[in-house]
Amino acid sequence: MKTDTIFYRLFQSFPSIFFELINHSPTEAQAYQFASVEVKQLACKN
Repeated sequence: MKTDTIFYRLFQSFPSIFFELINHSPTEAQAYQFASVEVKQLACKN
């Protein structure tokens, strides 16, 4: 989805914004590491 890219870039560039949105101190972002992990289901081969 296109919105995934927008949010990924936003939170990667400004991690403190996430903490402001959830009503936490932006200083908590200093210990925060943002990563986008893709998980795929394994294919069943018969």
